[in-house]
Amino acid sequence: MSIYVDRVERGATLVITMVFLLILTIIGLAGMDVTGLEERMAGNLRDRNIAFQAAEAAVLDGENYLETQTILPAFDGSNGLYALPTNGDKNWEIVTWSSSSAVISYSGAGFDELNSSAAYIIEDLAAAPASDSLEVGVPVDNRRYYRVTSRATGLSNTSSVILQTVYKR
Repeated sequence: MSIYVDRVERGATLVITMVFLLILTIIGLAGMDVTGLEERMAGNLRDRNIAFQAAEAAVLDGENYLETQTILPAFDGSNGLYALPTNGDKNWEIVTWSSSSAVISYSGAGFDELNSSAAYIIEDLAAAPASDSLEVGVPVDNRRYYRVTSRATGLSNTSSVILQTVYKR
């Protein structure tokens, strides 16, 4: 009779071991799934960060353009220079960012691997309001405002960043 009890105990050990291995396999597969998701999230974050850095560099290039030009060309909608639309449209939404005649391309060092080159447009917003003061010695401020809008994509075309800044000249 002791031989029969021994065989039953050995069978129960096998079943418990198999259930335990099944549980460990499920835990391992869930861990692999979470790790894959975290890896994709880190890649997407890196891609967006690169796009942000390229867009920021393009904005700075646009501000530098405004600073270094002694006489600005006409803001007629070509070569990335636009007047403010009167119908309420937003130039950065309707411009063709891939067209070299519609935008100013930026290709600085370190951004060679981007999916497409960063680009920017400059909009002439309006003249700054003149000083109301008639006080002697207070200069009249006749500067103008410009909006620089840049767009860049990351290493893939899934991430795109648009930045804007207003520049007073």
